[in-house]
Amino acid sequence: MDTQETIEELKTALAGLEAGEEPGRFMKGHGLQSRYFAFSWESDPLRIDFRLPCARVLSNEEEQALDAARIGAAIRMAILLLASSAEGKLLAEGEASLSVEADESGTRYTIADPDGETLDSGEDWGPLVARLEAVLGGETGAVSVIWP
Repeated sequence: MDTQETIEELKTALAGLEAGEEPGRFMKGHGLQSRYFAFSWESDPLRIDFRLPCARVLSNEEEQALDAARIGAAIRMAILLLASSAEGKLLAEGEASLSVEADESGTRYTIADPDGETLDSGEDWGPLVARLEAVLGGETGAVSVIWP
């Protein structure tokens, strides 16, 4: 599947999630508490690995809402990352790769140079989102990422 098709599938999953539905083909697992949202992408400059709990029937409404908010933020992040990569604007001079992860324990990102040395990393997506929005300008289609 190419980048644009993946972005469209993510947008469809996000719309479904915002309408109170499960995020479609990105749902994995089975059972009352073991379902999760899973999205991964691997290309030369970009690696994405998201695995977040979803549709945990035995959880209270507040926890379910928090799960959905985290999945929504992860989907928005994936869209920004894929769009940046497709536009050739993902990395700055001297950077070779970007790895982004999200799971129950939180979020992480790492930017590395061609030798694999870490240039920047963090557990807060705020700086990464600001960077992506800056390089894409108005091309983000009003996509904003706010991690709950």
